[in-house]
Amino acid sequence: MTEILIVLIVAMLALAALFALALAMHWGHKREHGLVPYVFYMSIFAGALFIAMIARDTSLAGPVANVARSPIAIWIGRLSSAFVLLACGERIINRLVSTRPATPLPTLLLVGFLLFFATNIVSPALFGRYPSVSHDYLYVGIFGTAVLLFSIRDVETTLVTLRNSLFAFIVASFMFLVVKPSKVADLDYVGLIPGLHLRFMGLAPHANILGPLSVIFLICLWRFPFKRRWLTYAAAGFGLLALLLTQSKTSWIAFLLTVGCISYYSYRDLIVHRIADHRRPLLPVAVVGGAMLLLTAIVLVLMFGDVGAKLATIANSKEGAQLSSFSGRDQIWEVALEEWRRNPVFGYGLTIWNTAFQMSIRMPFAVHAHGQFFQTVSSAGTVGLIGLVVYALILMYLVIKTTRVSGGLTLALFLTLLMRSVSEVPLLMTGFGLDTIGHLLLLIVLTGYYHAPAVAKAASRRQMVAPGMGMTERGVA
Repeated sequence: MTEILIVLIVAMLALAALFALALAMHWGHKREHGLVPYVFYMSIFAGALFIAMIARDTSLAGPVANVARSPIAIWIGRLSSAFVLLACGERIINRLVSTRPATPLPTLLLVGFLLFFATNIVSPALFGRYPSVSHDYLYVGIFGTAVLLFSIRDVETTLVTLRNSLFAFIVASFMFLVVKPSKVADLDYVGLIPGLHLRFMGLAPHANILGPLSVIFLICLWRFPFKRRWLTYAAAGFGLLALLLTQSKTSWIAFLLTVGCISYYSYRDLIVHRIADHRRPLLPVAVVGGAMLLLTAIVLVLMFGDVGAKLATIANSKEGAQLSSFSGRDQIWEVALEEWRRNPVFGYGLTIWNTAFQMSIRMPFAVHAHGQFFQTVSSAGTVGLIGLVVYALILMYLVIKTTRVSGGLTLALFLTLLMRSVSEVPLLMTGFGLDTIGHLLLLIVLTGYYHAPAVAKAASRRQMVAPGMGMTERGVA
């Protein structure tokens, strides 16, 4: 009897999935744009709810993975995963069967992404020292394939939805900071900001995840501000404050590089004109003046700040010891290299750095390899490393190709990923979570601007042939 019930339940679930997919395809067939740009609403909400409903206390030791999960959060996560599959499946199938003219595929980017997925997910999952198969490995690959079908309008819609969802995420995190600070912040942290013994992680698993999310939110807000100016200023204030309180040095540097990239390409002509205009040397004077003030501040600190004593104090502290050993990452990197030596071709497998592996190496804090290179070689071996190098080179080429037409946006996102890859794992594809947003957003924006130079040249030629009749693509000019 039990077996019959199980078969009936599985059959009903399968029929329900087919019905939902058919309904989504019918809905998408009548519309040019599907549900994929709205996936981040559900996924970010599920991620925030997971942290909000667990008994996390930053004053107690122990990773989030070992905390008991709420059944409600588990089911919301499952619904989020089902929504990802439904939305992406509808777009991919509609693209295959549609007879309408569609946006050309970014062939080079698609090849690079699929190669990276095959060498870093499929290969270690099947041929690693410890093979493992899980449905969690599919979500990023399916979503990444779906966003490679995007048009410029899809990209803009996604940036807006990501802006809205991250704004709500950050505001909710600050609300928890007021109500229950120990859930969303480390209240005994000693960082670079004097007198501030707080490290804000919000409703993210870690401060090093909230930091990049804050940077992404500020990028989306910069490109697509709210219609009400006061709301834009308030959102920027929340984002900057969250970024500051994370005390994530990597995210701070990434944000400064982002500001430099987007500012330069947004005001490039004006900056060049100002520098070349000897009659109004405002910019050179400002640069020289700022450099003089910075040098003066450094001299004053060296003369009166007793830097030697402070450096000695830091070196003798717990934070200094962590800094000298890269916060303990050198031990994790050594373990990763040792696993690469043991499994040089296909790596250990995707189950590396799980709870069992952490216990075997006596490092319960090693949730990943704390570096994209070390994560790849330890889990996927030399095959994964080849895929990573090829994929990185393709991304770099396309970023260079699209930097100017995107107003520096693709370069800013790429630099953010590059900064994170030193100490984090931004290209992790074993699950669809908050830490994968940066990678997916770079794919989305690169897809939107992939054919932009050719479109701009074609529009320019049309305008030269028939002045006044040329058309400018939205988001290209």
